[in-house]
Amino acid sequence: MLQTYKILSLLLDYPDDDLYDALDAIPDEVKREGLLTAEMQQQLTRFLDACKQQTLEDWQMMYVNQFDTSRSVNLYLFDHIYGDSRERGQAMVNLKEMYEGAGYQLTAGELPDFLPVFLEFLAFQDNAPAAAKLLKDIKTVMDKLYKQLTDRKVFYNDLLAILIALAETDQQTNAENQS
Repeated sequence: MLQTYKILSLLLDYPDDDLYDALDAIPDEVKREGLLTAEMQQQLTRFLDACKQQTLEDWQMMYVNQFDTSRSVNLYLFDHIYGDSRERGQAMVNLKEMYEGAGYQLTAGELPDFLPVFLEFLAFQDNAPAAAKLLKDIKTVMDKLYKQLTDRKVFYNDLLAILIALAETDQQTNAENQS
């Protein structure tokens, strides 16, 4: 399992006690895997520091205000691509079939296009280049989210910047540079 993608998935999901308590351990875990460049690690550290400066309740409230109450800045990939069109339903079916074909099972109630779910699927991939290739498929959505979050001056833009960089990076070269 690619731990970095799993961690990014958790950080982009609704924060809970377990995640809040694990914030200090995340940098070492990510560094050990070696998928992130030094710049990406700095972005992750900046994000984690911003989280630690808040209470869990404040972080949860900020998350809800950012992602659950805004149509333009939500974490449902196909909402940004298809809106409410019929094509969105078929795209959801296709994505779910892709997950199942790879042996990844959604938990009850999860929508396949929720970015944290997609990142968890990437964590399930055999290798970083395969994950980066799939991540590249949603880069335009991530670019849009990054811009919206940057305009709102929200620290979640650091996580989107990391994902965009991962989509653009040759993971083999990146792992060699970490050695």
